[in-house]
Amino acid sequence: MAGLFLIAASFFQSSSAPQEAVRLQKPLEHQVAVTLKLIQVYVTDKKGNPVPDLKKEDFIVYDNGRAMTLTEFEKHILERAAQKPELQPAEEKILPTPLPPADRVTVMNRKFFLFFDFAFNNQKGVKKAKEAALHFLDKEIQPDDEVGLFSYSLTRGLSINEFLTTNHKKVRDAVEALDIKNIAGRAEEIEQQYWRLMTEGSGDLALTIDIPLRRGDSKSQAQNFILKVTALAKGLRYIPGQKHLLLFSTGIPSSLIYGGQAGTPQGDSGKSDRSRFEPPDYVLRTQYEEMDKELSSSNCSIFAFDSREAAMVPSLFDFDEQTFGSKTSRDIFTGGGVHQNNLMTFKDEKITGLYSLTRLSKDTGGKYFGNINEFERNLDQLQSLTGTYYVLGYYINEQWDGRYHKIKVDVKRKGVEVRAQSGYFNPKPFREYSDLEKQLHLFDLALTERPLFQTPLTFSMHALSYAAGEDTRLQMLSKIPNQVTDKFSGKKVELVALVFNENENLASLQRTEADFTKYRGMDVFYASGAALEPGSYKCRLVIRDLDTGSGAVASARVNVTPKTLIGLSLYSPLLLAQESNFVYLEADAKNKNAIAWKDAYSYDRAQYSPIIGEVPKGTFKIFAITPYSMPGIVQPNITLGAWLINSTSGERIPVPFSVLNNARKEELEIQFLELSLNDIPTGKYLLYFNAEDAGTKAVSYAQTTLVIK
Repeated sequence: MAGLFLIAASFFQSSSAPQEAVRLQKPLEHQVAVTLKLIQVYVTDKKGNPVPDLKKEDFIVYDNGRAMTLTEFEKHILERAAQKPELQPAEEKILPTPLPPADRVTVMNRKFFLFFDFAFNNQKGVKKAKEAALHFLDKEIQPDDEVGLFSYSLTRGLSINEFLTTNHKKVRDAVEALDIKNIAGRAEEIEQQYWRLMTEGSGDLALTIDIPLRRGDSKSQAQNFILKVTALAKGLRYIPGQKHLLLFSTGIPSSLIYGGQAGTPQGDSGKSDRSRFEPPDYVLRTQYEEMDKELSSSNCSIFAFDSREAAMVPSLFDFDEQTFGSKTSRDIFTGGGVHQNNLMTFKDEKITGLYSLTRLSKDTGGKYFGNINEFERNLDQLQSLTGTYYVLGYYINEQWDGRYHKIKVDVKRKGVEVRAQSGYFNPKPFREYSDLEKQLHLFDLALTERPLFQTPLTFSMHALSYAAGEDTRLQMLSKIPNQVTDKFSGKKVELVALVFNENENLASLQRTEADFTKYRGMDVFYASGAALEPGSYKCRLVIRDLDTGSGAVASARVNVTPKTLIGLSLYSPLLLAQESNFVYLEADAKNKNAIAWKDAYSYDRAQYSPIIGEVPKGTFKIFAITPYSMPGIVQPNITLGAWLINSTSGERIPVPFSVLNNARKEELEIQFLELSLNDIPTGKYLLYFNAEDAGTKAVSYAQTTLVIK
């Protein structure tokens, strides 16, 4: 994920313009498109309980003040009895959560983001917050819910640890991997010391200078946090539906933003003036309220879990000491006003993040939960608040101008409270995207099987595995047909090749830029590879037009087998057709000591092209390259065999072949074969090859997919 974040931040690119609705026309090249707009609506009674029995006729929706005709209506009611089972212990083999069936996936599934704030927090609070997040993933989340993970720290800034996914095990692993060492914020303690110093004074000159300086750092820290979250909100505005952000934080001390007062308004007489009034910080207040507005207009509901209580373990006698101590007194009414004692941490909430968190939650339609220690009860309440909702849909003429539409939802039934998204933004041209919006685009295309920002074009990919020197290598080969390349109208296109291991962690990333306008009407062959440890990998190639934002993706899976020190190893076969219509593009090879894939799979590019996807129509013979190694075998006598397995019937069909050529590259033996497809019915097959040494009886197998039209 760190690699993805850095690559996105470095190159400022992304894929296809985002959208918050189901598109009936692809509007990348049009100014207006007919679009189905879907919105989520939550309705509760006076006691805060969900109202589950409303009908389409009960709702009235206004879009920019105009009543809309509702054409779509869905009711979603959480079945608490159908909660998912508890996750298995970490040491057991846990399979990734499968995608829900296609007929159950809509753009209006519940979406949650866990947001860990390390800047305004404490160690005990974050530890308890991790417990709460894991409980949420284990006990509360539903199979169809999409979950993501954000974090913010002073050193790393905003991190997108995990984008929206239904693979909850993946998010759970990311939460467990969060490092408490990222905590660096003690703004609340500094704020308390600042007000104590200003009201009591201090004989320590160094302290008198240091505390205001540290408070200035706290203000800078608060400003950075506010600006990053504002940018995040703008990036999330195009993800369809309501986004629920579970914010684990102590909050920004409200006195940093809104100022404060200690002592009497006119001050005390004598040498010890214990009064202090500080006006609001205009810059911070303006930026904080802008963040609040952006979150609300982007349909992000903040459910704030105040982690401050987890770290507050005051002395049993603190209240008495601060009340009856010689230097303090309780707040009292005087002729000059209310005298406020800033040392009483139990009473003065100005220096805590309570107000900033409660306001943020209220303004965005979420809820503030005051004690992280009670996370089980609070998360159960969160589940009730978000578990029952309605989806309303209506058609609009959508324009690509980025303008904001205000939404108002009324319900005809009396005595109910309605919570719905406050509005939405029209899409805007890709060139106007912010850096963070482009990053989110990359994550959406690279990490999700069903991207939210757009429906990308798809093409075919094939992955090879072979041994090269001391390394085991993975090679990705993609055929990008002219129907795809012709869709990219910009002169600057990026190709990002990603490899994920069995734990869904990023194992390799390569990036290349190209000008597809040079290849109109032509197929493009793209190759990229990496040296990887043995294991199972998922490969993905993301193509994004950096001028228009349109995107395309391809995926494949491959097992990288370990290299044998003694014995026979047959590696992935590469199938070829007798045609040559590819333009070749390749990522830079950085391992000069390894055998390049072009040497391990050598062929005449003027006569042959790799088969990526289906066998071309009318093909009666194909060719195959089968590399193998046989370390430790003296006087080898290798024979090959080939057969097809019908993926539907399981029928085994022998495949006649002849060896056209033998070659050698270091320890690799490379066979060039011609295979006959006469009398092979159309369908999808697994093509198996086996190699056997007559002397040692060592046997090795390899396979690939073959689709005959």
